[in-house]
Amino acid sequence: MTLLARATAAAALSMMTIAPAARADTVKIGLIASFTGGMAIYGSQFQQAIAAYQALHGATLKGPKGEPITVEIVTRDAGSGGPAKVKQMAEELVVRDHVKFLAGFDLSPHAMAAADIANEAKVPVIIMNAATSSITRLSPYFVRLSFTVPQNVKPLAGWAYKQGMRKVFTVVSDFAPGYDAESYFAKSFKEQGGDIIGAVRTPLSEMNFAVYLEKVLEAKPDALFMFEPGGASAIAFLKAYNERGLKAAGIKLMGTGETEAIYLKDFNDDVIGTITAFPYTESNTRPQNTALKQQLAKMFGPGAGPDVASAGAWDGMDLIYKALAARGANASGDQYVEVMKGQKIESPRGPIMIDPETRDIVQNVYIRRVERQNGELTNVDIDTAPMVKDPWKIDNPPKGN
Repeated sequence: MTLLARATAAAALSMMTIAPAARADTVKIGLIASFTGGMAIYGSQFQQAIAAYQALHGATLKGPKGEPITVEIVTRDAGSGGPAKVKQMAEELVVRDHVKFLAGFDLSPHAMAAADIANEAKVPVIIMNAATSSITRLSPYFVRLSFTVPQNVKPLAGWAYKQGMRKVFTVVSDFAPGYDAESYFAKSFKEQGGDIIGAVRTPLSEMNFAVYLEKVLEAKPDALFMFEPGGASAIAFLKAYNERGLKAAGIKLMGTGETEAIYLKDFNDDVIGTITAFPYTESNTRPQNTALKQQLAKMFGPGAGPDVASAGAWDGMDLIYKALAARGANASGDQYVEVMKGQKIESPRGPIMIDPETRDIVQNVYIRRVERQNGELTNVDIDTAPMVKDPWKIDNPPKGN
């Protein structure tokens, strides 16, 4: 028996002396995210969206027999540590805090680090942002509510070819999601009949893209496909694209989430016309999105706005609430995951489903263009690829199948 298994068993035994009513009506969710450091925006967006969800749906729900179940969020900051620290946090949340679910995980390495803990303790892990395709293969308790990079990129490559683009240069950040973006854009674009005339990878922390974009300018492609993790690096890339003259040269710019609304306030009109493919567009008028936006503004001020991480957190809570309503506060991790498989949710982003075989999200992917509307820069949907599954898992079936 592993150390975690022994500790979990001991904790469960010690709790048997507590009256059932004292423990059965409270379920803790361990939220692991970056609340400090360069990715701190994710922790904030997760936390605010969860608070908005509970404000509208209550912190207490009814179980299968009508019994009240109170949902409590326990947070841990992954911003100052790497995967090893995240694994330690996950273990402490399970053993010491007795959480029934783990959630959050803004970065792929952080989500991957929780796999061993999930497998040993049989605790469902609700992934709200991490995007590397292979993540859900690491544990049968992983359920993804965000997206995968190939899921976004494949529809974009097909759309680009239909728009008359034939030569594309790719520039991606040098980490796992960047590799997914590079390979799936190239694969899908070539299948359409297009040509990738150049490809470079930039360091994850890169902020000076002038040298890389000079190579793109010299190659004279029809378009540049970029992939940056968001935040400061995405802002620096988009600014360099204009400053180095690529837009003036007629080289179209395509990406995925680099133009999210939370970043657009840092740009001027040079960003207008940038094309991205993403599962969430902040300007959509679906009732769920309107409710999310209004509640965030009510609770956190007019400057608070949703992004894809907000949608992942909102939908993650909805999925957990559905599992608790169906199975109650004391079900096993396997029982909760079984409820989640095949669930259909009307999300702020649009219709979504949890693939019953892969536990990955199936969702619309929207082709968006940055425009100025009502005095503000915003993403506007111009096309939709409906209910897209992760293509990586289609191309890479589990061994033995």
